[in-house]
Amino acid sequence: MIPSAPVVRLAVRLLGVVPAAPVHWLARLVGALAFGLARGRRAVLLENQRHIAPDASPAAQRRQARRTMCNLLDAAVDLFHLPTMRPAEIEQLIGIEGREHLDAALALGKGVVVATAHLGPYEFGGAWLALAGYPVHAMVEDIDPETNAAMALYRKATGMKLISRRGGLRAAIRVLRDREILLLVADRVVGRGSEGLAVPFGDGVRAVPTGPAALALATGAPIVTGHIARNRRRGPRYLVRLEAPISATPTGDTSRDRDALTGQVAQRLAAAVQAHPDQWFVFQPEWIRRDTPSRD
Repeated sequence: MIPSAPVVRLAVRLLGVVPAAPVHWLARLVGALAFGLARGRRAVLLENQRHIAPDASPAAQRRQARRTMCNLLDAAVDLFHLPTMRPAEIEQLIGIEGREHLDAALALGKGVVVATAHLGPYEFGGAWLALAGYPVHAMVEDIDPETNAAMALYRKATGMKLISRRGGLRAAIRVLRDREILLLVADRVVGRGSEGLAVPFGDGVRAVPTGPAALALATGAPIVTGHIARNRRRGPRYLVRLEAPISATPTGDTSRDRDALTGQVAQRLAAAVQAHPDQWFVFQPEWIRRDTPSRD
């Protein structure tokens, strides 16, 4: 969700002089217009709804797809505002449930793999972890210099550290061996050469990365699944939910263990997506026919 550095700087300046409320309203309006005009994106969002909200009527699925586009731009306003927010403002914006699960996982002394989805403003989840004092490293796609400059604004604001996929397995293992947190977005395969496993997701099938499971098995680190979404109750605008750790028990069959652990992670992430079907910001048509072999 992070745009280029010039766009970020312009938006940050704008939000420094314009009240946030009308900008949020405008963002949602633009999202509704974009849904009507962007035929390709609209088709993907509607297909997503058919799989993650299969029991909803076609009209309800369309409304949720349109809200997804609105929610994406609405959340972007808060992300644009993040570099100029004081820590207290960020803490007021984000609530947390299940922090004890992360603390219990860290207490094992093997680092923690935190797996999340493209659900809500997931960058805010990492920002909260860093501001709360957790040593968190987020792995991101290979970054070009312009995007890296934009991300620098967010690192400065929160203290969250980034690892490029160029660093690969070695950098990720180093983080875990230092007993720190490795944050991975694990609901879709990104990049050529990345390993994926076809798993049930809603009532469909998608390929998800096997990396979180492979890292957990290689290091003994537990996996904590979590997500951030708009809070439907009174209180903070967003709510981070963390679930009980998943600890791998190797059987000696590495491939089978990896696939089983990947399936557990995917099941939890899919449940989170289905609980918030209008906040899943995935725009790639990656559903797999059930008779298609996995990309493993």
